[in-house]
Parts: sequence; C-alpha cells; structure tokens
Amino acid sequence: MIGPILKSHHAKILRMNEEFVHWLSPLDKDELDELLALAHYKKQIHEADGVLIGYAHDVDYDHKNLKWLRVRFEAFYYIDRIIVDAKAHGKGYGRKLYTDFEDEARRRGLPRLVCEVNTKPNNPNSHAFHEYLGFNALVDVDYPDYNATLRYYEKPV
Repeated sequence: MIGPILKSHHAKILRMNEEFVHWLSPLDKDELDELLALAHYKKQIHEADGVLIGYAHDVDYDHKNLKWLRVRFEAFYYIDRIIVDAKAHGKGYGRKLYTDFEDEARRRGLPRLVCEVNTKPNNPNSHAFHEYLGFNALVDVDYPDYNATLRYYEKPV
C-alpha cells in the first residue's frame, strides 16, 4: 500500500540510499529531513521497501538538476529520488510509485514528469525502466565537479 513517508521509515531510507549512493546523492538524516520538508510528493510503499521523493517546478530548492530543467520547461513534476530496496526489486513497487506520482501530476495540472539517470556511473536498469514507462531521453549532461554524467528524461502527462 502506498502511503506517506513516516519518521519510522527514515533509517531504512538512509540505508537504501547508502546502498545505491553511487547512483544517488549522499544523504544523511538532516539532509533527508530537509528534502522531505521541501518535497511536494513524499511517499513510500510496503513499509518503505520503495520510496519516491519529488517536487513541482516552483519548489524553493536551488539544485543543479532543477536549474537545468527550469531553463527548458515552464512547468513540470520532478522525480528527485526513487529507491527500491534490493530485496524488493521485481515486485512492481517502482512502477506503482511512478503511477501514483503521475496521477498526482495530473491532479496538479502539471504537463510533464522529469528526472535524470546516471550514465556515469551508468545505471542501465534505471534507463530501461524509464524507457519502458514511456520517458523520452533528452540529453546527457556532464557534471565534472560531481564526477557524473546524467541523462535527463521527460514524459508528457
């Protein structure tokens, strides 16, 4: 069942983030609290076996990905972080969270979903997942200060 992220889920979220940190930004307890305070969408499924944190385009958050997206799109719903526990892969939790997120974008009148996926280090399963869900690759952007290259994706709602 999809529901809100609760304080009782935070330790698990931090553990999962650390497990996949090579594809995610590092996150500590205070940073998680800050992200959740800003987030327009902050939900989990099956006791946080999967979590999705996202923002509307107008969130007061100065982040490189949002800056890049704001130059290109007037309105969007941004997927900041999706994490599914390794033991829950293949159970459809990511897909269910994305469907719920897309439904929320429609309710808010936002015309597109946007996100980014690492190409350096590469995350081939995430690329395949987003393409399967109908996301269109926009461009790869290199961020040498972060030793990362990201592929931005967009999906009209």
